[in-house]
Amino acid sequence: MNTIEQDRKLGTFLGVFTPTILTILGVIMYLRTGWLVGHLGLMQMLIIVAIGNSITLITTLSFSAVATNIRVGVGGAYYIISRSLGLEIGGAIGIPLFLSQTFSVTLYSFGLAESLRYVWHDIPIQKVTFIIVIAVGLLALAGSKIALKTQIPIMILIGISLMAITLVICQAYRRLERACTWDSHGDSYCSRSGIAW
Repeated sequence: MNTIEQDRKLGTFLGVFTPTILTILGVIMYLRTGWLVGHLGLMQMLIIVAIGNSITLITTLSFSAVATNIRVGVGGAYYIISRSLGLEIGGAIGIPLFLSQTFSVTLYSFGLAESLRYVWHDIPIQKVTFIIVIAVGLLALAGSKIALKTQIPIMILIGISLMAITLVICQAYRRLERACTWDSHGDSYCSRSGIAW
């Protein structure tokens, strides 16, 4: 079977949407957002997120404009870059792209090991990270279809966690509103002090 035909069978949801959403909603969002809010404050953290999203949006729009003009083959981003900008520039960009994907596996593995430390306090992070990297490598060797299908339960769990976070925030805000005292001007102590943020 041709590899292009095999990759087409993955589809938009399994082949594009799921890995992209899991990359966007990765370990950094869960482990470092609270740290950023604690050190910088909510507004500065939102500014950082807005700057990051604007860079991503500009890159995505440029990339989609290039991708609509050519037929995308096996290789994804490297294929598009090398066909639109030439093999020399594609090779120069392809090496850092490969390295970034490699380092992202290590980053996510460290993030998972750090998250597991909240449950099991005495686990060695480096050893657990090594085991996770080996497991992900074996999963990738099994084939892209199997590797992408294992991402579906992870995406479902992330969706459940996002719903839980939203419900907890809404409940906490309602409790905070009930607990706040109101002054003669109709403003609450919480809104004036910024506790609601």
